[in-house]
Amino acid sequence: MQTPGETKQYRPSIQSIDFENIRSYRQEKNITQLKDYILDDNRNEIKKNMNPKAFQRMLYYTKMTEDEMLKKCRDDILFCISICVNIAKNASRQGCKDEKLQIDICNSVAKECGVNIEDLSATAFRPTKDGVILSQKEKIEGGISNDCCLKSFDAKITGKMNGWITAKVVNGNGGHQDNVFEEMDTIAAWWETYKSNADDKLVILVDTNLHNKLSRIKEKYTDIKNIIVCNHVELQRYIIDTYYSEEMM
Repeated sequence: MQTPGETKQYRPSIQSIDFENIRSYRQEKNITQLKDYILDDNRNEIKKNMNPKAFQRMLYYTKMTEDEMLKKCRDDILFCISICVNIAKNASRQGCKDEKLQIDICNSVAKECGVNIEDLSATAFRPTKDGVILSQKEKIEGGISNDCCLKSFDAKITGKMNGWITAKVVNGNGGHQDNVFEEMDTIAAWWETYKSNADDKLVILVDTNLHNKLSRIKEKYTDIKNIIVCNHVELQRYIIDTYYSEEMM
């Protein structure tokens, strides 16, 4: 019961990100940042934020040296913007940032519910094809090669909820997108075979505009109680509904 002077606590608010358009936003940001670094003549940041192969192509076709091109950019803002559009890092190749954002957003809500979601490195923990989850150290000490393993987990869940997350942001059609869903299906099938009776949960975290493909995976594993197929909004809602308690505040 609330006592006089206390501030009433409310359920955590779900955070929603438009992942379908986030890469367009990131590309715009990449171009703007690179433009600013060029105008400031910050050579270290210019190199970090450009595609070096694209830059070399621009030098080749314009017959300019690096110093000549950067000086012309500083003298001519329209030329600078045109160059940045062509040489800024490609946001579509920065997918790992999308997955990290998925995990960070979910964790910001989960931790208010007694659940911690830890972002993992690309090699931290891998499931082996014979049903074991190994740390990188255990994998090396056991002499286990990558072809004996599936894709590494992207996050570890601890606290009131325990388990693992494999995460992906995927939009549009094509071979790569199909591979993503096949990969998610493979790890869900692995979990069904080896971990369906475990207390831990597997979260297949996918934000996509390919709703039919995600729905097929949801339907396929709907009877496996410790597999959750969802997007970042649905995962937050599940954690709040299942683990949030006003008594913990």
